[in-house]
Amino acid sequence: MSLSPVDTSTFNEYASLFQRGDEKALAFFYHEFHPTLALYAHRWVEDRSLAKEIASEALVKTWKMHWKLDSYGAIRAYLYKIVQRDSLAYIRREKKRTAMHQQSQPSQSISDTPFDHVVRSEVYRIIHTALKDLSPANRKVIIMHYLEGKTTGQIARELKLHRSTVNTQKTKGLAALRKSLLRPMLILFYLIVKNFFLFS
Repeated sequence: MSLSPVDTSTFNEYASLFQRGDEKALAFFYHEFHPTLALYAHRWVEDRSLAKEIASEALVKTWKMHWKLDSYGAIRAYLYKIVQRDSLAYIRREKKRTAMHQQSQPSQSISDTPFDHVVRSEVYRIIHTALKDLSPANRKVIIMHYLEGKTTGQIARELKLHRSTVNTQKTKGLAALRKSLLRPMLILFYLIVKNFFLFS
């Protein structure tokens, strides 16, 4: 499933380099996937720092198996598989450690169908693609505020900007995201509805 145009030749080139063990490809896929994988992990672990750590570990584990992955799609699928597996493993360890038997997240995610996994992965890919299309300044502010949970004041201090500038960049970034996400999300919604009626 692909809902937005991508430079497939670039992805295929780096996938080939990745399989051969070229570290330039590792850097490329780290930049391509890490923010989205961290967001994906956060769905389960609900801890931003831990989610980023799980995402980083997934990239390391995938790199160790680079010779087995012969395409961009295979690399992406393996990354999401590792993030989901490690996130659920963390939840199980925490559940056992704290003796908490009433935790809905693991049971919910374990019952996910393959189609649920594909749709969720595609949503994160769409969001990540839309973020990449923002200007560097707007993208930085959006990621810091919405993905890293930082306040306007914290962002202003870290980037050495006036608070009003941060608010302006945030507003412009959100407006651009809404515009770029509208069409792919509508197509995704159509595919979900089509799948529902096809198998209901």
